[in-house]
Parts: sequence; C-alpha cells; structure tokens
Amino acid sequence: MPKFNRSVLLYNGNAGASTIDSVLRLAVPHLAGASKSLELIQTESPEEFENACQTAATHADILFIAGGDGTVHSAVRALSSLPAPPPMAIIPSGTCNDFARTLNIPLDLNLAASELVNGEINKIDIGKINGGSFLNFAGIGLITDASSNIDPHLKERYGKISYFMSALQSMRQATPFSVHLKIDGITYAEEGVLVLVMNGKSIGTHNFPMATIDPADGLLDLFVIQTSSLAALREWFSLAQPEVVTEELEHIAHYQGQSISIRTEEELDVDTDGEIYLKTPLDIEIQPGSLKMLVPKKTEELI
Repeated sequence: MPKFNRSVLLYNGNAGASTIDSVLRLAVPHLAGASKSLELIQTESPEEFENACQTAATHADILFIAGGDGTVHSAVRALSSLPAPPPMAIIPSGTCNDFARTLNIPLDLNLAASELVNGEINKIDIGKINGGSFLNFAGIGLITDASSNIDPHLKERYGKISYFMSALQSMRQATPFSVHLKIDGITYAEEGVLVLVMNGKSIGTHNFPMATIDPADGLLDLFVIQTSSLAALREWFSLAQPEVVTEELEHIAHYQGQSISIRTEEELDVDTDGEIYLKTPLDIEIQPGSLKMLVPKKTEELI
C-alpha cells in the first residue's frame, strides 16, 4: 500500500545532465513505489524553484527536494513562509549535501530514496534571519570569502575539494574584525575572522559531532574563530572529535541561544547555507520544530 497519496519531486534543471539522470534513474522508482501519484517538476532558477515549492505545497502531502545545499535552502525559504507546509525530504544530489549528512541520509541516491520512503517524520528547527530563513548555518568572515572565491570550474571538476582549496586561500588573507553579540539578552564583545551560527552539524562536508549541536533542540550554536593561526585551525578541526570540551579552547569561543543579534563595525556579507545575499547587522531567532522532514528511521540518536 502506498505510503503517500500525492508526492512531488522538485529538482534543479541546471544541475547537470548526469546528476538529473541519476536522480531519475535511481531515486524515482522508490518514490513512485511509495506514492499513489508522483509529480516531477524541473525548474531553471532559484526564483522558479521557490514558486514551484509553494505551489506544490498546496496539493502535495510530501515534497522530495533533489539537489544540494543551495536547493534545500531555497525550499526552506519557500516553505517557511507558509502557515502549514507539508513535510519535505532531501534527495542529496549536490556537492556537499551538508544537511543531509546531519540527518543521516545516505549520499547514495538509491539508498537514500529507499531509506526515506521507509522513514519517519521528524520536526526540525529553522533559523529565522532578517526576515528570511536558514536550515544549516549562517556565517560571516572567512566562510563568505571561501564561498566567493570558489572557482565554478574547479567546483564542477573537483567537487567538495574545491571548498577546501578556497578556504585555505581565504585563511591566508584573513583580517580579524570586531563583532558585538547579544545572545538571549546578554551582550558579548568578540574579535575574530569567522562567526558561525549553526543549526546543522556539517559545513563543507566537515562534520561536528558535538552533543550541543542538534537541529531539533530549540537552540542555535554560535562559534567565533578568533584568529586564522595554525593553532586556531587545529582547534577548528578538533571540533570534529566528540570528546572536545569547547570551554577549554583558546582560539574559539562557543555560545548557545535562541535569540542572537550580530553587529559589526563594517557591513559584512553573510553566508546562509552556502548562499550569499544578506549583510550584517543580523537578527536571528530559532523556530523550534517548525519544519516537518522525512528522515531515515533512527538506529541511533539524530546527529
């Protein structure tokens, strides 16, 4: 018996012929088998994609989003503005697929689709930022430089390695900046080269299996990386170790909160889920459990 009455699969027509072919060949049979009706929608721009998401949400009981982090970001922007959107599921077919990693969705398309149609609905937090939304992270400083410096030809040829190449280039050019924070009403003054507000556990495929970072706990984690020194870089990569105690770090400050304001002396670009279109100052709030997502059934705690 089909699990869903009416399913919609949305995907980016600019993703590349091989990617689209893989989605259609490997994922669609599983989605079709779990649905009484399956509609496929191909879009050609972020604006068209967001409009298609909102239209599909009026009649579908599940939206399958095939793409990478930028496509998922567009879907969340579209759905978070609706009063009662249907659940969505990520079919990971991008370069990094960071939030799919957070939700333990396999990166193999065949396995991902199979586990999702046999999965369960979880309520996931969304970050609201200056009237918009993000799902995985918002950041200023090095991360926007790294995103801006990515050569599209390198990204197409080398995939996720291009992000690390760009990040290393940006670190050599990093200049610290002052940042004024207000977290749940308490003010802090920091100086750093990178500020990250995290809802998910993975950025650029780099995983942070820290117990405090949970996309369903009603809290955001904020990190200030204070220098671009080798010592700070070592601490940054040490965050991937579960036993790390952030209070003991010398070059990285860690905060948690529900409401965060970020002020900088100069206007800085902001990266939200890999997309750069906002600037500081920032007012951020968590919206607990406001997005329903289809995820694989838990075999362990959601990371």
